[in-house]
Amino acid sequence: VPTTVAGIVGRACNDCHSNRTVWPWYSEIAPVSWFVVHHVNEGRRELNFSEWSVYDAKRVGKLRKEICDEVSEGEMPGFVYTLMHREAKLTNADIEEVCRWTQSRSRVVTAGPG
Repeated sequence: VPTTVAGIVGRACNDCHSNRTVWPWYSEIAPVSWFVVHHVNEGRRELNFSEWSVYDAKRVGKLRKEICDEVSEGEMPGFVYTLMHREAKLTNADIEEVCRWTQSRSRVVTAGPG
């Protein structure tokens, strides 16, 4: 995975789509904590970059297409997430880089720094 893509994944995707979640202070205060934990669990269920290497080829192909579609359509990262994490907002260049990667044949991804 290109370093640029690993950096994008690290800052915009890891909290909800990997086992490397950095839990913010508000994730410990109910009822906000219920929403945050539910959202992370749902995100990991859909796609977990920490488990990317164990996905079969069919799932990887489907996920790669969905990743590009979701970032291109502005669905990911989610609006509420980017309100609290401004660094996660994707630029057009970020989106192009992610889609270029998803359209490559690479199956391996690092979940970013950490």
